Amino acid sequence: MDKNYDEFDKYVMKYDMDEKMIGYKYNHSYRVVHQSEEVCRSINLDTVERDLASLIALLHDIARFKQWTEYKTFDDEDSFDHGDEGAKILFDEGEINNYDLAKKDYEIVKKAIRNHNKYIIESGLNDRELLHAKIIRDADKIDILYAFSTWRLLEVTNDDSKITDEVRKQFFEHKPIDRKIIKTKNDRALAKFSLIFDLNYDYSIRRIYEEKYIDKMYEGMKNKKIFKEYYEEIIKYLKERCKDVRQKI
Repeated sequence: MDKNYDEFDKYVMKYDMDEKMIGYKYNHSYRVVHQSEEVCRSINLDTVERDLASLIALLHDIARFKQWTEYKTFDDEDSFDHGDEGAKILFDEGEINNYDLAKKDYEIVKKAIRNHNKYIIESGLNDRELLHAKIIRDADKIDILYAFSTWRLLEVTNDDSKITDEVRKQFFEHKPIDRKIIKTKNDRALAKFSLIFDLNYDYSIRRIYEEKYIDKMYEGMKNKKIFKEYYEEIIKYLKERCKDVRQKI
């Protein structure tokens, strides 16, 4: 993987590393590599699959650097879909040729990156493609929740606006919030909580619960009264899932 890390660093250094958000995405990429390795270890994948998952994690947000530089946003609706654009940069523009990756695995990497940010994984993936799509989605969400819990970003993303009925319904059905139905700032904030409903692996649930990411996010919210019942539902859900994990061991 050392060559791949060097190539990734070389690619990122073309952008302004003094830009705070460029630096954030660079560090995020490496943290997601670490979480990907932990997920792989938890399900006993061999070295070949772990290395492939690590490369996918390293490259999953490669389009973010272009996105921030050109649009000064990470909002795909105001710029481009960064999963699709990442696949384009790597495979249409040939950036993937700089990395140590067998051509037989190109489709796995492409589909994992294209699907990592989608509401649901596209249908028609084979078992190995689906495995890597699930790993990167979990690893990415773990770090997103870590970031929101650590930097208290929700302090500035929620106000007194209501949570809309459709968002509320989706939440209590234990579904991740579809960004297409988000209408208010508090809908958007609640969507961060709902990421846990789309986790695939026991390790991911256990990590988020044990590190108290949801508790820390809630502590950082300005209007706790609006989010209290949602916070309590999330904690209840996490406890039940962790109980299931312990019963499996």
